[in-house]
Amino acid sequence: MARIERLSRRRFVGGMLTASAGAVLGGATTARDAGSRFGVDSSRFAGAFVNWEADGREHVLQAWEKWLKQKPSSVLGVDFYGQSTWEDFRKMDWVPGIWRRLNPKRNVVWSMPLTITGTPLVDVADGLHDSEFEAAAGAISDAQPHAIIRLGWEMNLSQMGWFAKGQEADYVRAFRRVTEIFRRASSEFKLDWCPGWGAQEMPADLAYPGDDVVDYIGLDVYDFKSEGPVEERWQTLYLKAPFGLEWHRDFAARRGKRMSFPEWGVGHAGDNPYFIQKMYDWFVENRDSIAYAAYFNVDGLWPTQIDTGRFPESEKLFRKLFGR
Repeated sequence: MARIERLSRRRFVGGMLTASAGAVLGGATTARDAGSRFGVDSSRFAGAFVNWEADGREHVLQAWEKWLKQKPSSVLGVDFYGQSTWEDFRKMDWVPGIWRRLNPKRNVVWSMPLTITGTPLVDVADGLHDSEFEAAAGAISDAQPHAIIRLGWEMNLSQMGWFAKGQEADYVRAFRRVTEIFRRASSEFKLDWCPGWGAQEMPADLAYPGDDVVDYIGLDVYDFKSEGPVEERWQTLYLKAPFGLEWHRDFAARRGKRMSFPEWGVGHAGDNPYFIQKMYDWFVENRDSIAYAAYFNVDGLWPTQIDTGRFPESEKLFRKLFGR
């Protein structure tokens, strides 16, 4: 599902990550109604992964908040803790500190690799890299002690270095071991287990690490190109697909966990306000069971950034629905 492209836009370069709708949709929600449908904390659904630019993601996220008329420091930031080498786990300790220095009130979702490509999961499960995870956990806990740790995400995609197919037991043991390290660093951390949506290359639930080490059950969802009208695509590829939105809702409910959406966006299939509306409707319908949602507002090998004018109908509707 072209996830290699998304990985490429997360790489650190020089120590930084490179980082009329109403008629179509059968009646768009008004701006005032949009906020009321979410309730008092619409900011919970307005988080974002944003570009680094000159001074760090915090400044860009502040502009994102203003664009959506959200209160300052009210939305979650999203970032990625280095993925290339084990040395990164120590070298990147300055990144959480920049978030803290620029805005100590900001909470962050940290996407944390479960291993480095080339290192088998069994080595992590057996504790051979505890010191690297301890360094990362310490750096994050010092800066954002209430952070959300999205550990070993999209384990059902073969492009990930911690792809779990055929080594599900090692993935589970590694996830559980690293969770213990992070919880020692801060008892306030929330651990997010997050597959990529759809069947992908393996059944995601075979790698579920256990209710005692998971706080949120996430799902990454993107509007990918496919045949058929948008209404049909929504039903077959997202809502009712194996390991799609309905599976996510039901699986999280059975485990007694809240859902999350750490990555979602339009772009691969072009300007699609229908997808924006349906994701919003899904969030509203399930708002009491969702911990947070974050839009992937960074371009990679295909565009997902929504505030550039490239996707005018999606942009207009997104700002209306997810703003205050």
